[in-house]
Amino acid sequence: MICFITIGETPRDDVIPELLNLMGKPDLPYREIGLIDGVDPSIYKPSNDDDLLVSRKRDGSVAYISHRWVVEQLSQIECEGLCVLLCTGEFESERFILPYRVIDSFFSAMPKLDRVTVVVPELQQCASAMKRWSKVGSRTNCVAFSPYRSSELSVDLSQEQLVYLDCMGFGLKHEEFFRTKTSGIVLSARRILANYLRNFLL
Repeated sequence: MICFITIGETPRDDVIPELLNLMGKPDLPYREIGLIDGVDPSIYKPSNDDDLLVSRKRDGSVAYISHRWVVEQLSQIECEGLCVLLCTGEFESERFILPYRVIDSFFSAMPKLDRVTVVVPELQQCASAMKRWSKVGSRTNCVAFSPYRSSELSVDLSQEQLVYLDCMGFGLKHEEFFRTKTSGIVLSARRILANYLRNFLL
């Protein structure tokens, strides 16, 4: 059985059913672990912008979570079988499938593009996103657009070769929205991870 670990609260019915469909395995049995299930928000509050991760609470609202706290929690999780982290943040672990590593490998295999925009949920995440993904394009930009609350897009993406949606909260509806804003390629982290898992589970 596959196990999905969200840094937010379970159930992640906004992510997992669509992810399984993209994998071509809609009926695959799975279980979920939510790192902030039953935890007081003061415990996982980020200390600064560099420490900020964003996820979803059970009621659909936004959760702001400390990266350092997540690292500590992941080190304590007991997970048998195939365990997949549902977060694109940068982590080190030999026990889980980490989207960051999957996505980094995917982009490393691509030729360097010219104009690239990385989309993250919060503006404060742009600095860390640029450190990770500026290598993808000669002219890489970052914009904030939340998958968890109402957002407006105020930038022109019409000339971008690639728009990459850097959060597992971005799904097919967000890809479709951004395709109305650019003639370039639009890819979500969710789709890249699903393609990897589909091949992994063949």
